[in-house]
Amino acid sequence: SGKFDQFQRNIPYSALITAFQGLVRQLLTESKAKLQQWREELLVSLGSNGQVMINLISELELIIGSQPALPELEAVESQNRFNLVFQAFIQVFCAKKHPLVIFLDNLHWADSATLNLIQRLMTGVSPLPESLFLIGTYEENEVNSVHPLMRMLESLRQAGGIVNQITLTPLELEHTTQLIADTFDS
Repeated sequence: SGKFDQFQRNIPYSALITAFQGLVRQLLTESKAKLQQWREELLVSLGSNGQVMINLISELELIIGSQPALPELEAVESQNRFNLVFQAFIQVFCAKKHPLVIFLDNLHWADSATLNLIQRLMTGVSPLPESLFLIGTYEENEVNSVHPLMRMLESLRQAGGIVNQITLTPLELEHTTQLIADTFDS
């Protein structure tokens, strides 16, 4: 899970970085044999571009080791490389035997790079497998129809992406009372 912050809007991918740092830290608690398996899968998937992900998630170096320096690219080429490597990285964790659920909170504060990456992941040429479940939250009072998040969601729908929306309403007094009663009854 990761949470976007209104004061970190200028940090691209901040919530995704947080989410995957947590995942990598979880992997580091695995047995040596399991960690070696993850290392092999990641190295195959990332190829010679492992440093791209280490630049984003420094803890990953503890799993895949030192990686060769990256060749310098123009801005657009560098962004394309990042998108492809990030997609390859996520696919390592998306399998029927271990599906990946990513929870991103406060999407209304997400930077445009993150929104573009999410859209690319969900509608790209080689979309992620069905074993990825992306959950995002946003506050309706923080967005309007031209907000970048709303435009991205509409683009996903138009591209045939599955977007389910659940609107939460405030708890009624009876629900709050029941919640408190259930809490203290146990």
